[in-house]
Order: sequence, then structure tokens, then C-alpha cells
Amino acid sequence: MMSVKEIHEEVKKCMYCGFCEFACPTFNALRSRSYGPRGRVNLIKTLIEDGFGQGRDVKIDAGVINSIMTCLHCAACDTQCPAGIKIADAIHSFKAIILQAMLK
Repeated sequence: MMSVKEIHEEVKKCMYCGFCEFACPTFNALRSRSYGPRGRVNLIKTLIEDGFGQGRDVKIDAGVINSIMTCLHCAACDTQCPAGIKIADAIHSFKAIILQAMLK
């Protein structure tokens, strides 16, 4: 599992090129940017920069949680990323951080 800092370092590498999206089964099924790797990475980056997972009281609405939690962790996006981002691992680790926050 990656720490919040490690996740942030990974997602900051994203150039939002979109190469990852068409490899993603949830993006292909739902055709919504927030359900694709690029959208998830952007949501995670924003949440971390707002202080989520770092002791700050940041509220996340159900739509954001759903978009992150629907990642299948198949890592198809990783193979398409020209920046070499560990997208699936970053999303998977952030899911654990969300669940920890929900259980508090």
C-alpha cells in the first residue's frame, strides 16, 4: 500500500493525456470521465491537496466515492500510461484511505 504522500507523488505525474481511458473497462462501460483513470487521478489529486487523509476534515460526496471505488484494479491503464504512473496502485491505496476515514 502506498502512503498519502506516495499516492500524491504518483498522481502529480499525470499529464491528463487520456491514453489510459480507453483501456479502462469501467470508462468504456459508463463513458463518464470520473469513472476513468484520468478522472480518478484528478479526483484523488484534488482530495489530497485539500487535505483528505491527512487529518483535515474533508467531506467527500457519494459520487466521488463511487467513481473511485468502481476501479477494478485490473491495471489496464498502467500499460497505456506514457508517464509510467502506477495508476491502479495509487487508486487501490486511496480506496483504503477512504475506507479508513469512513470507519473513524
